[in-house]
Amino acid sequence: MEQTFVNGKVFVGTSETDFVSAFKVKDGRISWIGQTEQVDDPQAIDLHQQTVLPGLIDCHTHPKYIADALHGTACTPPNVNSIQEMIAALKASPQYGQGPDVWIEGWGFDETKLAEHRTPTVDDLDQVTTEQPIFIYRSDCHSSVGNSKALALAGIDQNTPDPKGGHIERFPDGRPTGFMREVAASQLLIRAKSAQSYENDVQNMVNSSDHYLENGIVAIGEMMGRLNPYPTLRLYQDAVKQGFKPRASIYYVYDELKPGQDLDPVGDDQLRVAGIKIFMDGSISGETADNSLPYPSGKRGVLLTDQTKLKTAIKFAQKHQLQAAVHAMGDAAIQLVLDTTCDLDPWLDDMPSIRIEHASLLSDQMLDQINHAKMWYGLSTQPIFFFAEDESYRSYLTPEQFKLAYRVKSMLKSKALTTLSSDAPCTPWAEPDSPFYSIYAAVTRQAANNDVVNIEEAITVPQAILGYTKWAAEIGGFTHNGTLEVGKSADFVILNKDIFNVSKDELATVNANETWFKGQCVYQKSSK
Repeated sequence: MEQTFVNGKVFVGTSETDFVSAFKVKDGRISWIGQTEQVDDPQAIDLHQQTVLPGLIDCHTHPKYIADALHGTACTPPNVNSIQEMIAALKASPQYGQGPDVWIEGWGFDETKLAEHRTPTVDDLDQVTTEQPIFIYRSDCHSSVGNSKALALAGIDQNTPDPKGGHIERFPDGRPTGFMREVAASQLLIRAKSAQSYENDVQNMVNSSDHYLENGIVAIGEMMGRLNPYPTLRLYQDAVKQGFKPRASIYYVYDELKPGQDLDPVGDDQLRVAGIKIFMDGSISGETADNSLPYPSGKRGVLLTDQTKLKTAIKFAQKHQLQAAVHAMGDAAIQLVLDTTCDLDPWLDDMPSIRIEHASLLSDQMLDQINHAKMWYGLSTQPIFFFAEDESYRSYLTPEQFKLAYRVKSMLKSKALTTLSSDAPCTPWAEPDSPFYSIYAAVTRQAANNDVVNIEEAITVPQAILGYTKWAAEIGGFTHNGTLEVGKSADFVILNKDIFNVSKDELATVNANETWFKGQCVYQKSSK
């Protein structure tokens, strides 16, 4: 059956200026686009001048973390601004009081935003309970904190050695504080938490489907694919069978691959293994990004992957025809990636072979190196970071470094394919993966605290939307998405406001009235 839509403001997505007012859908795909006056169909669906965009794509996010977070507690502004408020919020968690085997989970705290200006400790979380394990992700999702029950389940005590690439914070007497710095240390708690049943993880993923559709998101890049305790692809396959809708490209963490292990691109338009994820460093807000200059505290950040290991990972990606998605936030880490890869020939034809995730600090020299490289790079960057973490960036970067932060306009002028994404839930904001907060930040360069961040790097609304549609589809390999051209999947979002004509201050208040997937309405905002 063919459906016709008329009287809309339909952004086709092929360029910044391509609009139509009508389109047709047949067998889940766009079959025709044009103008309303060309249509003679009494059963046409009247869009009543609403704005329509191609379905949005978050090409760098952490859906498994989000699935867990949705049943956990947001420990973020504007709701949680102190450790005492965090304790109260955790006591109000639906998991509280559900028994000794039920983990209480939270996410999103940033010690710089807490009134106490420190990380919560095991002693703080034990004020919530010592009967149930508690696990809370820091805003960067690299570090975490647990209570005494969680530490005990993970077998962590004062004699536990630091894992390679991570650090167990300790009180002066050697007792663990509960704070697990960086991914390797957090994994000690996560492995204990993974004792929860696989069926619960699947159900959490299924439950998260509506969350994406409410945000107009129809496709996602899973940037923390894991092989243990089970393959992430299997988790998604089973979740799709039970109703999970968004398409997904999965990137497996390279450090989890065993020597000699193969990992080939598999899957289809719905689910696919797209690449490997390589961690170069940590985060700026956590003072663990590898910067060329020390932090005010004297810390130098961490380099998790040296050049030799990076070359080995790149060769693995080449051999298996996978993308190499490289987490690099600090300027020293980014420079090492460029120096190691700029003279390599791309091995993928239809998308960047190397993605630099975050690309938080880019100098003119780096951009020039990108423009003259043999390699074709993708830059997946997150304006939500400076929006939500401005204070941390101001505190931890020199004025000269701060001027290099999230240079989106300069990225768009480069040879690299640039996209916007969320890295959710890895930032201290209650709606970390709202595309419209990211668009607001990219266009206005205004942070949540009203600070203006490098206004010369502001981009236009159409450019920001392309960063969530056409360009996001290209970097993530979503070949049937990104535009509303004939033959593409009929995945689109109908907005509550005309995002192209509202004031810049209203951009963050734009949201989805309806989300359509393969020609079917899969989300409709309640009229209440």
